Amino acid sequence: MNSIQLLTKAGQIIDELARSGPSTPAELAKAVDEPRPSVYRIASALEQLEIVRGGATGQLELGPGLLRWGDAVVEAFVDRRELHKQLRWVREQVGMNAYFAVPAAGGLLCLDQEAGAVVDLRDLEPGRVLPPYAGAASQVALAFPPPDAQARLLASADFQPLASGTPADVDELRVRLESTVARGFSVADSEIVDGIASVAVPVRRDDVLVGVVSVAGLRASVVPQAESAAQVLEVAARAIAESMRCLAPPGAAGRPADPGLERGGPRSPALILKAGALMEALAAERIATSARLTELTGEPASSVYRMLASLVDLGWVEQITPRGAYRVGGKLLTLASELLRGLDIRKAARPILEEIHAATGETTFLCVRNGPRAVCIERIDGVRVNSTVLQLGRSLPLHVGAAPRALLAFEEKEAWDEYASIASSSEDLRRDSVSRSELYAQLEAIRDAGLAISDNTVTPGIAAIGAPIFDHYGRVAASLSVSGLRDGILATPDEGRSVSELVEWGARELSRYLGWVDPAVTAASS
Repeated sequence: MNSIQLLTKAGQIIDELARSGPSTPAELAKAVDEPRPSVYRIASALEQLEIVRGGATGQLELGPGLLRWGDAVVEAFVDRRELHKQLRWVREQVGMNAYFAVPAAGGLLCLDQEAGAVVDLRDLEPGRVLPPYAGAASQVALAFPPPDAQARLLASADFQPLASGTPADVDELRVRLESTVARGFSVADSEIVDGIASVAVPVRRDDVLVGVVSVAGLRASVVPQAESAAQVLEVAARAIAESMRCLAPPGAAGRPADPGLERGGPRSPALILKAGALMEALAAERIATSARLTELTGEPASSVYRMLASLVDLGWVEQITPRGAYRVGGKLLTLASELLRGLDIRKAARPILEEIHAATGETTFLCVRNGPRAVCIERIDGVRVNSTVLQLGRSLPLHVGAAPRALLAFEEKEAWDEYASIASSSEDLRRDSVSRSELYAQLEAIRDAGLAISDNTVTPGIAAIGAPIFDHYGRVAASLSVSGLRDGILATPDEGRSVSELVEWGARELSRYLGWVDPAVTAASS
């Protein structure tokens, strides 16, 4: 198997896992038409890159490394934090799904979305490609590019009917584009999904369209608010434009891979590891020339050319212009979204809760935030004492108990202010309330310790220890806790791990499952 075939097979394995979900090596071997030993070797290399990971049942699934590469797709275009901030602001102003997309092959690539208050639209998730001729965002992209580009795009439109309002032909679409240019924004009603409408405005940098920011939701809410929504979007568009990156760094002079180069090279999965190192370098640089990637990887230029050519064919890498620099391909954002969609924190937590329960005999919990409360979504009852305060499906205010406070303490401090304001005006949240200054001091102490300890604060004689679980962005996503008689929970055992050590271990494992990378580990490795 030559180098091109090896990377192609690796890409096929990733695609199959994204399509079918967790699979055994035998199932993958059949799907990609490759001997099982070869699949084992390729999968082993992909596991080292954390692009796939093995499960307890012997199945393989997509791995958290895809999340890093997916983030790099967004970062190659725009500052992700600023983009997310603007989309969140738009959602707060109008209550609709807010999303940002950039022109891509075959349509518009959605880079980020903030879900609406009423409906969450799956077609707008990051990594999805919007049709080039339907929807407000696509019509903005068609209305404002150079005339020659518009002509090419119109000529390639196939006008497949998606919903009752989908444009039927070029003439109908031209009328909508003329209206978009006249108003400066686009409104689409039932063009992609019946009953869903959208509003979009262009994001320009140096008078060049670089993206589209849009909102979408139920037509009864969107259509009457179209003009006011467009005004909100225009404010966000200006801020997003400021955070957009140049398409190529100054002085970039990368060369395309030479098709005449010999395409052999290494014939073992070691090539996959080298290609992975190249992807990591490109993800870190956001945009890089082939010369820069050669420098960063320490590989010969000919090897870098070959790998880039194969990775471009897979869609994992894109070349910005025919003789320009490279960035991580939009397909990896799609794969990252597939991974996120398949994550099941409750399923992943069950064996970890069972292991902690087997070691301690105490009640173990998994909690997530729902508004101002922490909801128990998984639990295993204690052997000696079974706490009844936080039953499965029940909740506590975020300032009460170990698991709830672990959720609140590791959020942004603006969230503390918001919660304190809500709690002070809500009868339901005033249980065991403390002053704002005392609450903040408790939360600061929890952040410093990395753990929340509840000692006689919820039930006399009962103690609990909770720890935060982080997602791949470093945001708190859930919390894990153990509860029982205080003498057992707070004791230091003669042998084995203490309850606090087990809780920290469990939370760390679940954070890794969600793609979180410990900053301390990253700093040590660098």
